[in-house]
This record gives sequence, C-alpha cells and structure tokens, in this order.
Amino acid sequence: MFEINKEQAQEYIKDLGKLENNRKPLESVWQTIMEMIDPANAFITKKYAAKKVWNEKIYSTTAQRALPKFVAALQSTVTPNNQRWHRFTAPLNSLKDNQKVTSWLERLTDAVFEMRYRPNAGFNKAIIKTWRGYGKLGLGVMFVDEDRDGDGATYESVNIKDFYPVLYKDGTIKTCYRKVVKSGWVVCETLRNKGIEPEKVMPSEVYDKIKANKFCELSLIHVVSKLSRDEVEKSKLVIKNPDGAQIVTKFRYKSYLILNDINKPAVLDSGKFFTCPYMFTRYQELDYDIYSNSPSLEALPDIKMLQRIRKSTIEAAEKQVDPPLLARNDAAFGGLMPVAGAIMAGTLDSEGREMLKPLQTGDNTRLGVEMEELVNKGIEDFYLVPLYMMYYQEGKMTATEINQRAFERAMIMSINVFPIENELLDPMVARELDIMRRQGKLPDKMPEELKRLMDSDEPYASIQYEGEQHKAQELIKANGIAMTMQAAVGLSNFDRHIPLAFKGYKCLTTIASANGMPADHLVDGDEYEELSQQQADIDNAAAQAAAIDNAAANVAGDVSARFDNRLASGNY
Repeated sequence: MFEINKEQAQEYIKDLGKLENNRKPLESVWQTIMEMIDPANAFITKKYAAKKVWNEKIYSTTAQRALPKFVAALQSTVTPNNQRWHRFTAPLNSLKDNQKVTSWLERLTDAVFEMRYRPNAGFNKAIIKTWRGYGKLGLGVMFVDEDRDGDGATYESVNIKDFYPVLYKDGTIKTCYRKVVKSGWVVCETLRNKGIEPEKVMPSEVYDKIKANKFCELSLIHVVSKLSRDEVEKSKLVIKNPDGAQIVTKFRYKSYLILNDINKPAVLDSGKFFTCPYMFTRYQELDYDIYSNSPSLEALPDIKMLQRIRKSTIEAAEKQVDPPLLARNDAAFGGLMPVAGAIMAGTLDSEGREMLKPLQTGDNTRLGVEMEELVNKGIEDFYLVPLYMMYYQEGKMTATEINQRAFERAMIMSINVFPIENELLDPMVARELDIMRRQGKLPDKMPEELKRLMDSDEPYASIQYEGEQHKAQELIKANGIAMTMQAAVGLSNFDRHIPLAFKGYKCLTTIASANGMPADHLVDGDEYEELSQQQADIDNAAAQAAAIDNAAANVAGDVSARFDNRLASGNY
C-alpha cells in the first residue's frame, strides 16, 4: 500500500474542487440537454427526486425516440454482439505468415470474446450505456475491473457527472477523480475483505456515524494517477500463474480511495494498477476543451424549436376542436357550460338569432405539422437515423445495392468510429489482456516468438477491427480483384497467358478477409506452396500415365489393324 497523509488527501480534494468549478458552466448545458432528452436521468446539477423523472414541458418526443436508433446504429456498427468485431493479428510483419502465431492469436480472440460476453461480466449493459452517453453528451466512461473470483474482467459504465479527468495531449488519462456514494456497511465490508480494519483508517466521528446507522451514505473519491517513469521502473512484480509459469510485469498507475465525509478527509485504501481501469472517451473531440460535442448538443436548438412548434400546433388544434365563443358585450352567460347535451338558455335572441358564435381560426394546424416534419427530419439527421433505417426501405435490394449502402454508411460513420476505437476500445482491450495474463487465462502453448515479446514488455498482439467501416475498406480491395479478374477473362481471348499474372493465393486471402473468414481456416503460404507442388507432381504423374496408356493403345490398335489387313488379304 502507498502511504498518504491527511494533508495529501486534502490536496487531492482541493484539486477535485478546482475541476468541479471549471466544469460548472458546461454542466448547466448538460442539465438542459438531459431535461429535453432523458428526463429520468436529468440530475447533473440537481439531486435525484422520484417526482421529477419526467418533464411536463416536453411536447414532442422526437429526440427521445431518435436516441435509441442512434445507440443501435453505433452498437451494430462498432460492437455488434452477434459477431466478432475485432481479431488479434501478429504485431510484426515477420510473424504474419507464421501459422502457429496466427492460430494462437485466433484462439486468443475466441478467449477474449468468451470472457467479455460471459453472463456476469456486464459488458453489454455497460457498452450500451456508453453509447447512450455519446448520444446525449458525447462522452462515455468505462470502468474495467477484475472479477472478485478471479474469473476475467467486469465492466461498468460510469456517469460523467461523477467523473473528472486530467488528460495528456494524446487523450490518455494522467489523473482521474471519481465521486462515489456508498452506504457505511458496504464500505466497511469492502475494507475488511482487503484485510483493513475500518475503525483504524476512518475518523472516529465517521465510524460512530456508521455504528449508529449502517445504511448511512458516505462520500468517497477514487483517484487514479499515472506513475512517473522512474516509479514504473521501480515497481516490477513477479507473478506466478495457476499453471506454474512466472511473468514479470510493471505497475503503471497508483490509486487512492479517499473518504470525504463531514469535513473529515481520510485515505481508506491505496494500491496500484498495471493498466488504467478507466477509459474516458469522446464522440467528437473539441479543439479547446477536453470534453466533447454530441448529437444532442448539436440538435438542441432544433429540439427547443420543435417544442414551441408542437405546443402552438396543439393549441391551434384545441381552438378548432373546442373554439372560443364570441358573445355580445352586454350578454350575460355567467356559469354557462357548453357541454354535450346541455340546454343553454338565453343563447338566442327574440328572433332566433345566435348570441354566441365560435371563433373561426382557419386551418392553421397544417402549417404547424409541416414545420414539425421539417424540424423532425433535421433532428433525426443529427442522431444518424437515416443511416440506421437505410436497410429498411420499401422494396427489395440486390446484393450489390446492399454492399453499396453498407459502404456509404461505413464511410459516414468512420469519422466518429475511429476516435472511439482509439480512446475506448484500444485501452479496454489492453486492460482485458493484462487481466487475462495475470489470471493465467491466455490460451496455452503460446508460440515462443510471442512469448519473447510479452516477457520484454512489448506488444504481443495487434488489434484488427472488423466493423462495417473496416469491412468497407476490405471490400474495396475484394471488389477490385473481382472486377480485374472479370476483365482478365476477356483479355485471355487475345493472350492465353493473362491468368498467369494473378497471384491466386494472395487474391484469395484478401477476399476471405473482406468477407470476415477466420484467418486460420486457410492454410498458410508455405503449406499452400507445398500442397500445390504435391498436386502438380500428381498431375504430372497422371499425365505421364495417360500418355503411356495412349501410346500402348495406339500400338495395340496398329497391331490389330495390321492383323486385320492380313486376314482380309489372305496373307497369313
């Protein structure tokens, strides 16, 4: 454990206070967005209250209905849960054609997906909440921790209102602060499970508060900060895996759990992380702010305008259905209730003329509806609804049309997807591999070439994403090969040697990759050459045997013909 005194804890709390003050103006904008888009979670600057989980000022739910489609578009494009959306490849070009390396990395891919999508990991719930965060505020925070039973990783989406990061220029986390509220008995139980006596690390006033009411809420701060280079070099650790193998690794982050309750700061626990457990991700990075733009922020003017239009349209419709009544200024209709079936005495004069007339407002609702449709379309564009719905248009599409639409969707989405991969998925996968390595859950029989890289603290696996935007790039190559081969068929009528210009095996591997075929389902280049040579030898032997058979048949036919001629001539 790291030693930290009360003054240092107060310093961390003071730094957090500065970050809170700097972010307050932005949080007021976030609160407005949440009240319009997600009233049930609109508690950025307000405390949760059950009676305020809906907003009575919302007249149109276009944005609320568009948000799930935005989430579905990101989910299906980046992390579809019904297929593998990335694979591991060799980190060095010299190893890419090594079949043992390729096969082991395919097994590693299967092992990571099996761990990630196991029932108690919580990945699906966490990633969907992250995509919702992108849609609302353009921000997402993922916390990846080790399972308490040593069974892989667990995933949690953190509310941005409780998270305050300090970033390097490349977007990686230097220091982050997470505010947590937990009941007293949960905090005490967590500390005891780590071998820490709560009464020894808590101020007496706080511990007495817990003894009086074990369900009392405590305010905590989880601080994670990156170690300096010298601290990293001094923090090597030798870990013995369940299989008996030893690995050498380094701590890179330090952490503190600080109690910040009743003005009695205290450090309850401290420790180290090998990799950062938090991933702070942005939908669209801003030039002069560490925070992000979002579809909801961009659409906010249209959302506010739509509320006004819908309210005016509703009021116009009400006037048509239940119009105001026009009356003479000297008419006395006090308490008159013009309800269905009522007899309204005194509403006709002595000559039977009406003394009350409804106000004719004209058909003004049509203009309001047309304006709504126009604004609705703009809001849906911000939430990428047309991209989500492009496969659901009426009529049937050919395979070529489907591929073209997938390509268009992938190109439009790529400007947002690639930053997500860099800030969220890359560090998340690195964290997963670190956890699996220390838990001894990497596939067995790791090739020596990769083991040397791992032991020297070098990357031993590269991530190759297989989302729509990446498949689109591969499909360009595959389509180019197909079109070139088609042209070559026509040219072969003039030059029969044209097919020899193609490297058939290379073309096949490119097409297989574009179609998502696992790499280990094809033989490697060396094995293919060996099989090709064996087949060529078999074909040559068969050709020679056929030539001998033809020669023997020709000789036999010649002898038979001569004998027949002799019989015919009588010259025996």
